[in-house]
Amino acid sequence: MDHQEKIAVVVGAGIAGASVCFALKKRNIRTILIDSDTGPAKHASGNPIGVVYPFLTKHKTSESEFSLAAFQFFLSIWRNYHLEKLVPHADGIYFLMDTKEVYDRYANAILSHQILDQTAKESTEPFSDSPALFFPEGKSISPADLTKQILALSDPITKYSCKLLSWVEEENKSKVLCQTSEGEIECDYLFLTQGYQFADDPHLEWLPLRKVRGQILKIPEQKPTNTYGILYGDYLTAAIGGYQVLGATFDEFKLEEEPRPEESESMWKELLNRLPNLSAEWVPQNPRLFPTRVSYRTQSQDRHPIVGKLPNISKLDLSIKYQNLLRNSDKKMNIPYYESVGILNGLGSRGLTHALYSAEILVSSMLEETSPIPETTFKSLKPDRFLIRMWKRDQLT
Repeated sequence: MDHQEKIAVVVGAGIAGASVCFALKKRNIRTILIDSDTGPAKHASGNPIGVVYPFLTKHKTSESEFSLAAFQFFLSIWRNYHLEKLVPHADGIYFLMDTKEVYDRYANAILSHQILDQTAKESTEPFSDSPALFFPEGKSISPADLTKQILALSDPITKYSCKLLSWVEEENKSKVLCQTSEGEIECDYLFLTQGYQFADDPHLEWLPLRKVRGQILKIPEQKPTNTYGILYGDYLTAAIGGYQVLGATFDEFKLEEEPRPEESESMWKELLNRLPNLSAEWVPQNPRLFPTRVSYRTQSQDRHPIVGKLPNISKLDLSIKYQNLLRNSDKKMNIPYYESVGILNGLGSRGLTHALYSAEILVSSMLEETSPIPETTFKSLKPDRFLIRMWKRDQLT
């Protein structure tokens, strides 16, 4: 074996972990993917249909610039690797602008971001007669199939039903030792993408990540049906394989795994109310009888992804002397890092859109390559943004 060969361990086999494997494959880094479940895409990435479109704000912000760039990066991978032939999907997403506030935000986003018509344009959604932002290349898509195809392109060594028990970076920072349920793995890089299972890792306890419950309905393709996905607070996907998905609820407090029939009913009533021209000809349905899936997303405190080297807070200087020096001299906090450990987490409900680009940013930063994004945007993604906020609020001492 080539002794110069680098080895990376990726923890988590959802869309985030698959995307990191893909970024590593492009750099010829040998990759071992481990997941405590029996296969890939078992959690939120296992939903039957999801949507791909960018998040935009009225004025340019780091958040919207990142999301738009991520959407464009997704489309470049989609085209270059001919994923349209491999992943079940339907093109086109309508985002309803049916209130004054929403219209003001998104209509101005087109101008402030200088978005071309092939990416997004104002239109009218026919089933609601509402103004809408139409993304011609937005997608209703199978998350599980997308994840599996990205993994097929990446070809990592896979270890399913394998749990990461602990890890430690060697003092010289040349290797990371990972203790797993199948034994020890020594690697050059460790990438943590395990979603809400971050809570099992004591190195991540300080991160303000939370588990969020979502419930969706898998409904038989309705007649007539919508050709494009429609977002209106909830969303109705285009049909794939004879089914559509209606989603999704959001609950960060009550996290039971059992479906809630009342939520199914509420989503169905909202659909009939918001899209009357679509639903008027449908045969009456009992939404409590539709197949229902509960899954969990991991969301950061500011709803922005967490991407970058992992800070080593065990070596953070929390002495009163140092803290007073920082405040009195207006210096930047000196944050120590695990040099060989990176994190991609907190993708929330936008994992399909953001994962591939986030992984590219993460891997390029870990390998000290030229960053694909402006430094101000990268700072808005890095995990240490939360340490700085905690320090300003006197939550570290």
